[in-house]
Amino acid sequence: MLTEISTFLGVPVVDLITFSAIALVVITLVVTFALSVKPKRVKPVSARQYNAELFKRRMELEELSYPMLNDIKVNGGKAGLIRVDHVLRLPASILMITSAPADVAGQVRCPQNAGHWKYVRPDHTVGAFINPVLQLHPLISAIRGRFPLVRVRVMCVFPRAAEFVSANVKTACVPDDLIRLVREMVAEDGAQNQGMDAAWESLSLALKQSSAAAATPAPKGRRAG
Repeated sequence: MLTEISTFLGVPVVDLITFSAIALVVITLVVTFALSVKPKRVKPVSARQYNAELFKRRMELEELSYPMLNDIKVNGGKAGLIRVDHVLRLPASILMITSAPADVAGQVRCPQNAGHWKYVRPDHTVGAFINPVLQLHPLISAIRGRFPLVRVRVMCVFPRAAEFVSANVKTACVPDDLIRLVREMVAEDGAQNQGMDAAWESLSLALKQSSAAAATPAPKGRRAG
């Protein structure tokens, strides 16, 4: 067969074998490269996985032994119902932790001052949600108005599949970095702020009452305020 092909093409058999081997290697490299750059479809996080991650995060935060409230709901007026997964009392600050959408599966753009943060979904479409700092602004303003010396921090936790486009994102992280970042905040706070005792007592009571009110259905015939 090779002899017939060689005669037909007018190419020596040895050269024909060499060219064939080179062509096979090139084709293999092209196919390998094409497969490597093809976007991988990421399986969305299921509700069960999402809740398991949230529970694990809560356990890790509790091990830090700082006073904490969980699953806080606040009526944000025009912003609607605002949910905060965890509120931590640190030595000289309050840290509010929220969760990014469960379908984050790729690059994330979260500029600190942007109104909306954008991310890539498993099907490679673009999703968006309100910047948590802006969403929590009514609550942050209320805390600062009553306790001006208390610093309020916000951290939004993304699924592990998230890839942050911007470097040094101060208000977003993946689960594996959260505890390290909280410890850095504690170190930055330094000594215990004596005013935090009164502030936390009042704030925690207000947040509990707000969360209980938000969870209570409005009576029929009346609009929820």
